[in-house]
Amino acid sequence: MPSAICRTVVTGDNVGNVILLGTEGEKIWSLKLHKRKVTHVEFNCSCDWLLATASVDQTVKIWDLRKIKDKSCYLYTLPHDKGVNAAYFSPTDGSKLLTTDQHSEIRVYSSSDWSKPQHLIPHPHRQFQHLTSIKATWHPRYDLIVAGRYPDPNFPGYTVDELRTVDIFDGDSGKMLCQLYDPNASGIISLNKFNPMGDTLASGMGFNILIWSREEMVTRKQECLMQAMTEQGIGSRGSTGPRGRRQSNTGTNRLKTKLLSLDVERSKTNSKECTSQKKRKGKGSED
Repeated sequence: MPSAICRTVVTGDNVGNVILLGTEGEKIWSLKLHKRKVTHVEFNCSCDWLLATASVDQTVKIWDLRKIKDKSCYLYTLPHDKGVNAAYFSPTDGSKLLTTDQHSEIRVYSSSDWSKPQHLIPHPHRQFQHLTSIKATWHPRYDLIVAGRYPDPNFPGYTVDELRTVDIFDGDSGKMLCQLYDPNASGIISLNKFNPMGDTLASGMGFNILIWSREEMVTRKQECLMQAMTEQGIGSRGSTGPRGRRQSNTGTNRLKTKLLSLDVERSKTNSKECTSQKKRKGKGSED
């Protein structure tokens, strides 16, 4: 994971080491920060010295890059029940952290209290040797979470006809909003990534990649995702960063609407006054 501001690249290895490199490839330091394989490392988009690392040792750790000396220097450790595949900061403002374990749980942490999860989302995506690790990811503009589903007979609510869908969740509430499914591609979808604009989704499945565009969503009756994105843009609550700006834009639009309605009312009032004046003048001339 690179940091353009710090001009560094950070990565992990199979035995728990995290390595910080300069952009020219020179090693700055290499420290053993986890007991087992490091699966994911990421800088925070809004705070370039904040670093998250995930490992199969069942922990996610948050670090201050300026103060790392050894494995005891973490800011927070987030214990999980299973190994962890990924830990992504929210791309809008970095105030949330999305983690995916290796069995059936997605978690959302908030900067208001990193020590405990804000939401626990039960979700079947169990791990096995020959399957690419399933990782939940963020939408780039809204608090939406996307993850591939691997139906599990032991998971609560399992049905025989359950499909291998792409599931979309609300990052604010943890509730599922909709599911995407292509009957012509029924494999397990391990990786999902939106483009920077957020209007196209790429889904990786075995030797194939599915591209879900807005047109495809309409064609495949997947209006629910677009509706969820629209609702997220209009119904932002208590957020900062781009979502906060959208909230401000919504307020501005409401203000414009209100002013417009006032203008309409004023024009109606003026029109009535003009009409009444004309009537009075007409009566005066008749008299």
